[in-house]
Amino acid sequence: MISMGVAGLVFLSAGLSIYGDKPNNRTLHYIFKPLTILVLIVSLFTMAGPNTEFKNWVLLGLILSLLGDIFLMLPKDRFIAGLVSFLLAHFSYVAAFSLSFNGEITGWWLLSLIVIGAGYYSLLARDLGKLKIPVLVYTTAILAMVWLAGELYWATGSLFSLWLMIGALIFAVSDASLAWNKFKQPYRGAQLVILSTYFLAQWLIFQAAMIS
Repeated sequence: MISMGVAGLVFLSAGLSIYGDKPNNRTLHYIFKPLTILVLIVSLFTMAGPNTEFKNWVLLGLILSLLGDIFLMLPKDRFIAGLVSFLLAHFSYVAAFSLSFNGEITGWWLLSLIVIGAGYYSLLARDLGKLKIPVLVYTTAILAMVWLAGELYWATGSLFSLWLMIGALIFAVSDASLAWNKFKQPYRGAQLVILSTYFLAQWLIFQAAMIS
């Protein structure tokens, strides 16, 4: 389990990142957004216990997420590079979750995600321009991650799989909020929603990796 010191550092760093995300001065955000993920990376890398394949895939996902954060914060537009980094991070999480997948498919769960994902993508599609295919691939990766996490929970009902499912769902909310704000309609409080759900999702997936 996570020490209170690590938990406190993560939530303090995440809070400072969110607080510092201001148009006129984003210094705190630029420092503490990558630092929050870096704390998770270092904590997972240095933890005691067996070095499992699941942990390694989650560690790779966190590293790719850190890279994506850095790309999205650079002065020049590096959105595509950030998108690719987070796409690979989602693939890493899919690989991690698939290790415990027993092959049984819960029809209503899969169908629900397909309908919701297709519906949401259709709302964004006309505003995506040349990014229609990249965003479709990204959406598919997110849905695969959420679907696998859900399948693990329906099969086992464990705390480990519950954290994964909630984390994956919250990650999807974060990505959906970012996409709506960037491509469809900017809205008040978007960054608060995007960042708070992003950090919480990564924390929950990290928690699951720590007990795997």
